[in-house]
Amino acid sequence: MCGIVGYIGDKKAINILLNGLSALEYRGYDSAGISIICNNAIETVKTKGKIIDLASLIIDKHTDLNGKTGIGHTRWATHGAPNTINAHPHFTKRVSVVHNGIIENYRELEELLNKKGITRKTGTDTEIIALLLDYYLKNSTPKEAFITTIKLLRGSFAIAALFKDTNTLMLAKNESPLVIGVGENENFIASDISALIQYTQQFIFLEDGDLAFIEKGKVEIEDSSLNPVKREIKTIHWSAESAKKGGYKHFMLKEIAEEAQAVRNTIQSRIDEKGNIFLQEEINLDEDLLKTLDSVTVVACGTSYYAGLCAKQILEKFTGVAVKVEIASEFRYSYPVFSKNNLFIAISQSGETADTKESLRFAQNSGLTTLSIVNVKESAIARMADSCIYTLAGPEISVASTKAFVSQLAVLYMLAFYIGKLKGKDVTKETKTLLSVPNIMQTVFEKTDELVKHIAKSYHSYKNFLYLGRGLMYPIALEGALKLKEISYIHAEGYPAGEMKHGPIALIEENTPSVVISPDFEPFYSKTMSNMEEIKARNGRIVMLSDKKSDIADSFIELEKIDYNFTPFVYVIPLQLFAYYIALYLGHDIDQPRNLAKSVTVE
Repeated sequence: MCGIVGYIGDKKAINILLNGLSALEYRGYDSAGISIICNNAIETVKTKGKIIDLASLIIDKHTDLNGKTGIGHTRWATHGAPNTINAHPHFTKRVSVVHNGIIENYRELEELLNKKGITRKTGTDTEIIALLLDYYLKNSTPKEAFITTIKLLRGSFAIAALFKDTNTLMLAKNESPLVIGVGENENFIASDISALIQYTQQFIFLEDGDLAFIEKGKVEIEDSSLNPVKREIKTIHWSAESAKKGGYKHFMLKEIAEEAQAVRNTIQSRIDEKGNIFLQEEINLDEDLLKTLDSVTVVACGTSYYAGLCAKQILEKFTGVAVKVEIASEFRYSYPVFSKNNLFIAISQSGETADTKESLRFAQNSGLTTLSIVNVKESAIARMADSCIYTLAGPEISVASTKAFVSQLAVLYMLAFYIGKLKGKDVTKETKTLLSVPNIMQTVFEKTDELVKHIAKSYHSYKNFLYLGRGLMYPIALEGALKLKEISYIHAEGYPAGEMKHGPIALIEENTPSVVISPDFEPFYSKTMSNMEEIKARNGRIVMLSDKKSDIADSFIELEKIDYNFTPFVYVIPLQLFAYYIALYLGHDIDQPRNLAKSVTVE
């Protein structure tokens, strides 16, 4: 990840590549680079930092980049540190490659190359693609080498390759977006049409498994079986701003739609198909400490705090370790008691949250081993902690956090299974189940989007809501209520469903709807049904989320059946959509709600 641009035609490629990359800056990135065919050679320029740094480098040292075929990339680091050597494109003398996504089996492919005496020089999985292409070019045509290499890859990827000896751009797509912009005697490629909308309104959207071979006046596409296929050319009448949002009305809705891919990106490089977890090299913590852990302290704010509350139950279940989850703004002024073998975990989307940062400093001064979970590379909290696991959610533009939340959950679940395995537990079933979660999340979004929109229209005029859940669904109720407050400005409170009769039931009446979150898992389901009966007895309206139909609810959102341990990933999606559509009907500024900031850097 994060952005791809390419051009082939009769114009100078450099300006088109830089303009296209600039249009993708909203996605966030830590480095940038381009490769252009010039004088029968591939010229590559890349650097850590911003596109303006890349442009300055080109002006200063590479003024002769006059080629008319090239590729460019902005990188949000997944494998390897954010530096110049790890920046894309990755290249040899004969081939250059840019890549979004994650190659799951890159370790196996690296072993294959090592046996042939070929070693990578960077910390990225993408370099493996370039090295494979170069190896197969010895005895194959560029197209044959490309097909052979792509057939070896497993994972999510959008790949564009440039070859010195052929004026053809070669593309491969699987699960990561890749689009072709069609012009007159010129063609473009990008991971996002916002990079190309200034040049064309004609687009071909590749499907998973597609390979494309592009010349300036021709586009040939083959499916995964190498059969020629025709993909429809679609006309897109979008503004540049609309294009950045992928056609969605708001970034928040776009980011909810991206949640499945965000979780997939976060877990794919760290879990293989056999259920093995690869975290030790990344977190670089003493395994003996992890094996003897007797307590974990999780500190966070807002949505990240709720992710910690969900993970508490998973951590305790699969590690046997006591877990405390603390609100950062309270923790730093408290008098906590730590056990000898304690792991302190700080969670922050931005990595700059002031209260969390100061709590981390407090923990370090107390002599604790610290681990951070953040989304933004090289942020303060990431640098401060003894170790860091990055969520790979990609940039989150909307202030209300959505895909960062599920990515944080994914990291916490992996950590729980990893520590559990070190402590001798068999977690293979759970790690394999986690791999299947993104597909279920995608199905849930697609099936519930319109239904939730319809239900939200019926409820957008209410002024107060209760959100109720038990077990893992209690933190999800808190998160659902927070989302509604953040963007609709409607008062909403989340409670454990069993606590309703200890006070909140006094609020129940026909103008205070209850959102009840209850997967079919006993004993929680039957007890929550009793709570719903109590609500109905007081003329309360109910919106219910469950995988088991209930006639008690006034509105029902049916969700996919999933192992109870993984229900938070699924049940949070319609709650986010519910908040979004209510705010939409109320006409609020959804991406920039009043009084809120994306990164809270003050107390």
